[in-house]
Amino acid sequence: MLKNKNRWIIFICLSILFILFSNTIPNELLTLHDGAILTKSEFNELITNSNIEFDEIKPCGLITDQQKEQLEEYSIKYRLFNIFDIKNLKVKVADDKIYVGGKTLGFNVNTKGVIVVGSNYIITKNGKVNPVITSGIKVGDIITKIDNKEIISVNDISDILIEYKENNPLIITYIREGVINNCAIYPAFDIQSKSYKLGLWLKENAMGIGTITYVDSDSNYGALGHAISLDSNGNPLDIVSGKIYNCNVVGVKIGARGQAGQLLGAFNANDEEIGDLTKNCNVGAFGTIENIVSYTKDMKKINLGGKSTAKPGKATILSCIDGKNVKEYSIDIIKTNYQGTNNSKNMIIRITDDRLLNKTGGIVQGMSGSPIIQNGKLVGAVTHVFLNDATKGFGLYIDYMLEAAN
Repeated sequence: MLKNKNRWIIFICLSILFILFSNTIPNELLTLHDGAILTKSEFNELITNSNIEFDEIKPCGLITDQQKEQLEEYSIKYRLFNIFDIKNLKVKVADDKIYVGGKTLGFNVNTKGVIVVGSNYIITKNGKVNPVITSGIKVGDIITKIDNKEIISVNDISDILIEYKENNPLIITYIREGVINNCAIYPAFDIQSKSYKLGLWLKENAMGIGTITYVDSDSNYGALGHAISLDSNGNPLDIVSGKIYNCNVVGVKIGARGQAGQLLGAFNANDEEIGDLTKNCNVGAFGTIENIVSYTKDMKKINLGGKSTAKPGKATILSCIDGKNVKEYSIDIIKTNYQGTNNSKNMIIRITDDRLLNKTGGIVQGMSGSPIIQNGKLVGAVTHVFLNDATKGFGLYIDYMLEAAN
């Protein structure tokens, strides 16, 4: 009986200590991780807690004096009861304000390798032949090597075929769904062009549309909130270079159950580009705007938020679904998750604005990257739509886009 009583006393004491411990740690500190980006106001609010010590480490992005002022790194240490070290990490502190996007852009990227877009028959002395049929290569595959030689352009394949020796297979290395594969193809001799061919239709670039999320004061932008990808798993396309262009929305294709709708955009890659695209990763596409003064003249500069400020409740998104005009639409943030790593599904959102619902039915392809604004702060970007309910979708915290850009 005495043993049971002692166990209960120990349990109660431990429970009280746990409650005291939990209440002394700021919620903001629990959600932070190494390399997290905070605004100056968020950082100042965090360090006012008496249990936190901090030291300035160094400015980050040592390129210009302006950048030094906009992004600095600090080491913060939490001490329980000013005795025990509980958590140590480094955070980056950014300027409080940033240009918020919503404009639709067209992108044109050159890939590492060539993209398979189809196949065709070759007229040989023995009739029609398609060398690809038994190879296993499919539309959307990216050919990166042939006989272990790097393939950068279609011309690289032409050079290999000029030197091809009859009856020898070519070993094709290609990427599908992020996985590297190999296969053998026997080129066929085309009696019309008097040359060997693989029977593949290929291209060196990928094109599409999306939405700008933000532009900072140093002309850097973030867009899409997810990777530019050619496969269903969303694996980032490995790019060599890219350009972005102004894009006009000319219509909307409303989705059906199980199939996402899309914005129908028009841009011309022969027009003057508005910027470059230098990074493509799982949280978006990044680069620089060439003429920031012109591009941001009709954009608002607002406070930065993020996962430390985003909460379930009312919010808005900025998007362009009709021509060139960016408009604000009401949404609800249904759920916020506090993952320690970047994830394009940090938030669940629901479109509540009848204007947007009547026009698009909800979230459609091309709206990815639309800024999510709550309480006057940029907290994230729209990333994906629920295929079974287009009024709902996922959002990404702006923190992770800013981290990836830096």
